[in-house]
Amino acid sequence: HFGVPIVFATFFATCVIGFIGVHLSHRYLAHPKVFTVAAIIPMIPGVHAYKAMIAIVQIHHYGFSDTLFEQMISSFINTSFILGALVLGLALPGLLFYRQKPVV
Repeated sequence: HFGVPIVFATFFATCVIGFIGVHLSHRYLAHPKVFTVAAIIPMIPGVHAYKAMIAIVQIHHYGFSDTLFEQMISSFINTSFILGALVLGLALPGLLFYRQKPVV
């Protein structure tokens, strides 16, 4: 709706989930993963990974094509960047709140 690319939107959403998970873990004395894992699972980029795998199968079956190769590479790159955004966004709140040394 706002024109934000999916990688940045995933990163911001995962950061929000991470901060909420850390807050709830302090409040209910539980591990943050209890609150964050269920919220992160629907964000895993299954469609992009599926498109990449289908492109690989079609390249193997029909032979090399520039369009199929481009689709495969772009889907793999999207999948990789979205997974990276999930990892960084989920790790960031824990790194900020559970840090032993001061940030500044």
